[in-house]
Amino acid sequence: MEQARRENKESALARNTLTEGKLAGGKRFGRKTLKEQVHELRVRCEKAQEENRAKTDFINTLSHELRMPIHVMVGCGDLLLDGAWGMLQESQKTIVVKIKQNACYLFDLITDLMELNRLDGERGVARCDEIDVNELLEEMKAMAQFMPKTEGVILEVMGPTGLPPLFSDRDKLKIILRNLLGNAIKFTQKGKITMGARFKPGMQTMELSVRDTGIGIDEKDQRRIFDMFWQGDRSHARAFRGVGLGLYIVRRLADQIGAKIEVESEKGEGSLFRLRIPIVPK
Repeated sequence: MEQARRENKESALARNTLTEGKLAGGKRFGRKTLKEQVHELRVRCEKAQEENRAKTDFINTLSHELRMPIHVMVGCGDLLLDGAWGMLQESQKTIVVKIKQNACYLFDLITDLMELNRLDGERGVARCDEIDVNELLEEMKAMAQFMPKTEGVILEVMGPTGLPPLFSDRDKLKIILRNLLGNAIKFTQKGKITMGARFKPGMQTMELSVRDTGIGIDEKDQRRIFDMFWQGDRSHARAFRGVGLGLYIVRRLADQIGAKIEVESEKGEGSLFRLRIPIVPK
């Protein structure tokens, strides 16, 4: 009996030793030590970071490669509309304008992917440019002329004269306004879209706004519209093109330039987006 108890005790001790990853002779076995686990995790983390950098570089390269032929398509469309190879008939002009609009849509989509890639790579440092706000609004209006929109929808700019210069990142502001305008145009089937600006001296902020008479946004959805890939009602997602990146990029870029983005909307009554930007970065 004593011999049996001794053997059972030795057997249990051996099992415990194996569980802890060691044998009596000091050889490695079973579970890894904490040091080895940390090393393995570090190697995996470095590999994941390397793969993420490779993905970022690939998306940037691919985006640049896709943008080049689209530039050529848009440029050829401009030449055709200007009569470089002879005057076009009205029916021909309509087709060329459609081609150009869709090329611009693809260009904007690729630009959004590139911007998202930059945001994920944390390379979104904001510049400080001196901006003539009225000039910026007119530039955005000209850009919006070639966004695909319903015939009859009016686009107007309301920027009072004498606005002070705004010191912010011009490129990021243009991306924000382009996405807000693109959304307004996409979801407005009749009526008008108004882009405006006003200076609030008490708060030393410039307020840029985009108002539309489109389908509007349900109150329960307004908290989620700035989430990545969120598109609301799936029937709308099928009816209107897009991947749900525009407003997410708007919010991220607004954060980078120290601005605040707000929305007011009622379903079926249109939407108003306000971007409040400090005149001088803090």
